[in-house]
Amino acid sequence: MAPVPGEGCDPAGVAADLPDPRSPRFARGTPEFDRALVFSDGTYAVALTLLVTTLDGGAGPGAWADLAALWAAIGTELVAFFVAFAIVAFYWRANHAFVARLHHLSGRLITVDLVLLAFVVLLPFSTDALGEHDEPLATAVFAVNVAVVSSTEAVMYVLACRTGLLAAPPTARRMRLELVPQLVPPAFFLASIPVAYLVSSSAARLSWLALLVLNPVVGVLVRRRAAG
Repeated sequence: MAPVPGEGCDPAGVAADLPDPRSPRFARGTPEFDRALVFSDGTYAVALTLLVTTLDGGAGPGAWADLAALWAAIGTELVAFFVAFAIVAFYWRANHAFVARLHHLSGRLITVDLVLLAFVVLLPFSTDALGEHDEPLATAVFAVNVAVVSSTEAVMYVLACRTGLLAAPPTARRMRLELVPQLVPPAFFLASIPVAYLVSSSAARLSWLALLVLNPVVGVLVRRRAAG
């Protein structure tokens, strides 16, 4: 049986699928829907491109003497670049999968997406700080930046579910389960901030690698729980 848009996404029992007169809705395939999608994708692409500006290709006269000298000059910046690139690419893929589930956009969802894009565009700045400085503040700024991007995507998902924008809305239980892997990264990045100040910035940054294992494991557990 095909689900009714918004059904099961409102634990309070409110008719969440009713259009909000204060927030216009745009159906998939309309120019308004396509323009919003192109703008969002283009912003991700620009943010990815700008990350290369965080690399200092002219770092010192002897930086290009050999690989060891080059690594000594920009090694930290290069690592920060690939970390940030992987993060932006990951969230673009998540956003792509989310948009594929939408049958409508709303003015409110577009507004939240603009907040998300603001922090996506900010990533080259926080990446540059991460590569240039080993101080805890640089680590904290990058961690907060990523945490806001991730948590804002979770807000968009809940908003889309509760306002009937998804083509196949999940039940309230499945919605809560699907939120778990979306909230793990921001919680993890925010938890690394005290590590940066109490232990070291390097320890905090190394802790981020645990997400490469933790997030897939959480995803598998959530899918099993949802299927059970």
